[in-house]
Amino acid sequence: MKRRHLVAALSASSVAGCLRLDNGGETATGTPTGTTTRRTESEPDATATSEEDGDSDDLFATESEALEYAGGFAAEEAVVVEQSVDRTPELLEHGGGSGSSWGPADGGGTHTSQDLHFASIPDDGVAFGGGTNRSLRVRNVTLDKAATFEPDADSERFSVSTWSIDTESEGVPPSAIELGPVGQQEDVMLAGAWRGDTDLFRTQAFGEYVIELLEDGTRIGTTDGFVYGINYHWGAEQTRETLYVTRQPSTNESWNVALYVGESYFDPLATQAGTQSPEDDVFEVDLTALDLESGQYDWRLFVGEGLQIERKHFIALQPSSGGLLIP
Repeated sequence: MKRRHLVAALSASSVAGCLRLDNGGETATGTPTGTTTRRTESEPDATATSEEDGDSDDLFATESEALEYAGGFAAEEAVVVEQSVDRTPELLEHGGGSGSSWGPADGGGTHTSQDLHFASIPDDGVAFGGGTNRSLRVRNVTLDKAATFEPDADSERFSVSTWSIDTESEGVPPSAIELGPVGQQEDVMLAGAWRGDTDLFRTQAFGEYVIELLEDGTRIGTTDGFVYGINYHWGAEQTRETLYVTRQPSTNESWNVALYVGESYFDPLATQAGTQSPEDDVFEVDLTALDLESGQYDWRLFVGEGLQIERKHFIALQPSSGGLLIP
């Protein structure tokens, strides 16, 4: 492929001739910018595009340009997250699904938010809605903030197996939460209202969250603590050798960073550990260590803890347009 054809094939926006890997027009699914888009584990991605011989040096940023762009979306300061909550789950536990929302941010870059997913511990579920007089209190223990979701008084009652709170990309408490009733194939949306610290999802990028089940205002169940990335503002840019992605200052330096390349992160074409550079407000990944043919590839950058970061991560950052370019 000649260089002019390579440029035409790239869906990322180009600024000063550099390859930019974020919201630059339309998402990978064709959704116009200015909207929030959903991503789940089973959603397919675009395939890699091969690159023939040709000079593509001017597609890449210099190191200083990449650092300036990716680091430019980091907040000036934040509380570093120390996972500290140690409590025994009662009736509820984190897990039961995975999903995220993303959309263009004012001033450039992308906002990405992980859904809060949790599940009922009893096999027959937990009663919620209707006349149960029950509500959910979400606590951001990192910032000592809490907001409570109260179902509408005329809502239907369900025996709930799985729960999901989608804050969309901007970190706004939703007007309805998603429930998976026991014995039903389809999830349902339960409408309600929030009271309390409704900014708890958008004060900073990372926080440790606890979800509590209340009955008549008294706690009767709780999850333990888990870290979620919500309203995470970021951008990415690469040189020929390195990928740079925004590192928000609430990131703990002990956490793991890993790049997964390919359509599916459960069967990646390649993986590579990343490093944190707090002084530059970026995550860095050495692309020269990837054993890949020349071409353009889908990718995700995971931030989390443990050996299976792809399954239990705090956030997954994936560009909605453009791919990783391997020369």
